[in-house]
Amino acid sequence: MAMLAMHQRASAGPGWLGSVFVAAASILLYSSLQLQAQNRAGTPPVAAPAAATAGDKIFQATKLHRIHVWVSAAEWAVLQTSSARGGNAIGGSDYSDANGRLIHVGSGFGGYFPWVRADFRIDDPSGKIEFKDVGLRYKGNLSFATSSAAAPLFANFKLKIDVHGTKGTWDGEKTFNLHAGVVDTSKMRDAIAFAVFRAAGVPAPRTAFVELSVTVPGLYQNAPAGLFTIIEDVNKKFLERALPPGTGLLMKPEGMRGGVQNMGDSWAAYTPTYRPDRDATPHEQQRVMEFARLVSQSDVALFRSRIGTYLDVDQFLRFIAVNALIVNTDSYLRGGHNFYLYLDPKDDKFRFIPWDQDLSLGSRPGRAGAGFGPQIDVMRPFTGDQPLIYWLLDDPAVAAQYRAIVRELGTSVFTATELSKMVDAFEKIGTGRGPSPREFIAARTAQVQQLVASWGGK
Repeated sequence: MAMLAMHQRASAGPGWLGSVFVAAASILLYSSLQLQAQNRAGTPPVAAPAAATAGDKIFQATKLHRIHVWVSAAEWAVLQTSSARGGNAIGGSDYSDANGRLIHVGSGFGGYFPWVRADFRIDDPSGKIEFKDVGLRYKGNLSFATSSAAAPLFANFKLKIDVHGTKGTWDGEKTFNLHAGVVDTSKMRDAIAFAVFRAAGVPAPRTAFVELSVTVPGLYQNAPAGLFTIIEDVNKKFLERALPPGTGLLMKPEGMRGGVQNMGDSWAAYTPTYRPDRDATPHEQQRVMEFARLVSQSDVALFRSRIGTYLDVDQFLRFIAVNALIVNTDSYLRGGHNFYLYLDPKDDKFRFIPWDQDLSLGSRPGRAGAGFGPQIDVMRPFTGDQPLIYWLLDDPAVAAQYRAIVRELGTSVFTATELSKMVDAFEKIGTGRGPSPREFIAARTAQVQQLVASWGGK
């Protein structure tokens, strides 16, 4: 009970916002970002409302939900056997153990994450929704390894309604990522970073916030777990909304040197690392292998003549520009993970989708000179092990296109004014309990402004 009391004090936060403020802040925040995205695309700022899609009522930037989770003591005990390592299978996969329990293997460290049975209820002012016998597990790589067994409510969770066959959805969604802020104790970097990606024209998850409470008979009774960021899952529903028709091949590469790597001429050699979410068609298999071979070979003329037939170059340049601006070193740029690769049937081209932003925006510990931890050169956002970025930016025409994108973002989306608006709005919800990204934002946006100014009218 002493541990519970200590946890409750640590996670206690401000009371609920009034619905009027939440709605107003959400409208102001999204209007600003949407206007910039529209201006980038050259479309009129006033357009007909988009058709409603799954998750629209959930994922509003300043929306604050209430969720209560109930887990039996026996299932909670199973949940506590989770480990940052020891999954003993291909990362990102699920398998059934000898007792028939579904086990998830962490995508990065190969963690052991058993799915347990739980009930959960949404207690929103607009109404309550209850689900019985859903799936619940811990999630994360560094975030889970950093969490403490002494505070089991302060960890990242994944909720999935249909793991055990339960029917129904919450606003059309079945899967929910709940991030506690174990690494990013400000609890706002995911929301800010994904908002910048979306405003820059990169398909990225939406976010909202949740006050989570937990009941485990004999351990916790409606215990407040604190404020969590709820992050849209990158799945078929996401693809239908962000990259319609959404029927292409979704992959989540992990630990792949250079991000896109040639594994030979057999598809079986690609699946453990590229990790497709379903069986790829023969055409999709061939397309992935051809793309990997093109990126891995050294004929510059061949690369330049063919890369545009495989890659949405503009979208990719925006993807790497935002990662560089926000200094996400735990991403495609440095870590070789935390991104999705999607083969879009619309034009048979590859597009990149960002994931996991808690180590962006100055979240890395330590300082380097005037910066915050490791830094990324905006104009050279690659190491010697990033052939796709290197060969693209080695092309003078593509380099000029990239510089134009950096100029555009550095004078619209990625400015101290726009980012501070988001920090202000999120802090009023109850984030900002740990070190704020404000200082990083001020320093990084000033660096980018100086960089853009140095180009003059070029």
